[in-house]
Amino acid sequence: MPELPEVETVRIQLLRKVVGQTIDSVEVFHSKSAGDDSEIEEKLSGQTISNIDRIGKLMIFCFTPNEDLFLLAHLKMTGQFFYVGSDSDVIGGGHSMTAADMDLPTKHTRIAFHFNDRGTLYFNDMRIFGYVKAVNKATMLEAKKRFGPEPIADDFDCEEFGRKLRLRRTPVKAALLDQKFVAGLGNIYVDEALWRAGVRPTRQAKRVTKSEAKALCGAASDVMKESIAVGGTTFQHFKDTGGENGNFTDYLKVFGQQGTACSRCGETIKKIRCAGRGTHYCPGCQK
Repeated sequence: MPELPEVETVRIQLLRKVVGQTIDSVEVFHSKSAGDDSEIEEKLSGQTISNIDRIGKLMIFCFTPNEDLFLLAHLKMTGQFFYVGSDSDVIGGGHSMTAADMDLPTKHTRIAFHFNDRGTLYFNDMRIFGYVKAVNKATMLEAKKRFGPEPIADDFDCEEFGRKLRLRRTPVKAALLDQKFVAGLGNIYVDEALWRAGVRPTRQAKRVTKSEAKALCGAASDVMKESIAVGGTTFQHFKDTGGENGNFTDYLKVFGQQGTACSRCGETIKKIRCAGRGTHYCPGCQK
């Protein structure tokens, strides 16, 4: 599943392609992906994309002249955005791409946004868990309220993070995966941040010390910023909107490294289940 760095990579690259573009028409190939909104074309036709915002893994398309209109987009597990320019060049990001994905629309294309300049933005989703929904400002603000602060934000309060973390009655990994507590941390980056901070994922959150919470706060921010800088993490699924694999995989210290020696202490990295997810940690240096 694409995580915050992957979604941010797609957002940044789509900004360069679709901001300033005016939607001429909308084709809905699967109504569930559009929130079963039969009026989505009427709402979006003639609107110009003015910005693409994001909170957590939720992308928010903004428009003009209707400033009370927003498009909430979530890739979930298998979502993709492909932009086909008037020169027929294809760029895309999301679930892994094959040659068949380049012949758009495909059997997995759920929505197509056609622009006045003859370019098209396609939303593909094999498993139909993702969505693209047209909403008003009040609904958009309600959606944003469901997310906690992001560790990569300049104003993220590490002291407040530590205080709230020690009030949780769950393993620390479960707390970090809760998007209402902190936004954007997914399975990969939680494991990596916990390794960097030297905290075992099964540790009860209430037992994390102030110094450990501070280290964890910094580690969560650093690991995501570093991943964004290189285009995200790729396994079999994610590619960015230039069709390039994110390459933060080369920097992973514990995720997917089970059975290998920890680069910090030499102990063998283990994989267990924690918070319902496959979890990787070093028993030697994560206490």
